[in-house]
Amino acid sequence: MTMTTTRLTGDALLDRIQVVIENSNVLHIEATAAAKALACGYVKDNGKPDFIAFYEALIEAKGINLPTEDPEMSDTEAELREVHGDDAVDAFIEVWSVEDLEYFEDAYCGEFESGAKFAEDLVTGSFGIDHLPTFVEINWEATWDNLSYDYHEQDGFIFNANW
Repeated sequence: MTMTTTRLTGDALLDRIQVVIENSNVLHIEATAAAKALACGYVKDNGKPDFIAFYEALIEAKGINLPTEDPEMSDTEAELREVHGDDAVDAFIEVWSVEDLEYFEDAYCGEFESGAKFAEDLVTGSFGIDHLPTFVEINWEATWDNLSYDYHEQDGFIFNANW
C-alpha cells in the first residue's frame, strides 16, 4: 500500500480508504484506523496517525452534518426547543424575551389556527360542553377578544400572560 504525504480529502479520501479495506481483505488482515489514517496522509510530526484530523476530514467527505451548539443558548432554551420546537420558543421570545424562558412552561397553551379556536377549545374543555344545540350560536372571535387580555397569540401559538 502506497502512502501519501498529502492529506487526502473528499472523494480521494473515501477512495483511498476503500482501497485500504480491499487490500486488507485480500491479505486477510484487519484494516485498522491507524492504517487508514496513515495511508491517507494523516500523520503527525512524530510519525503517529493524526486521528482527529483524519476523522474530521472523513466526516466532511461523507457529508455528515454534525449539530452545532450555539454557545449563547442556555440549556433551558435548548431543552424547550427540543420539546416544543423552534417556532413555539421563537414566538414566546417575540412576546416576552429570552430572559423569560424559565416561564415558558407556565405560559405555553399550545398552537391553534386562531385565537377564536383557542377560545372555543378553552371554553368547551373547561365547562364540559361536548355538543351545543344547533340553535345556539357562540361568537368565538368575541370570546377571544375578551380572553386576549389574559392571553397572547403569536404566530399561531397561545401563551397565558399570567405566569
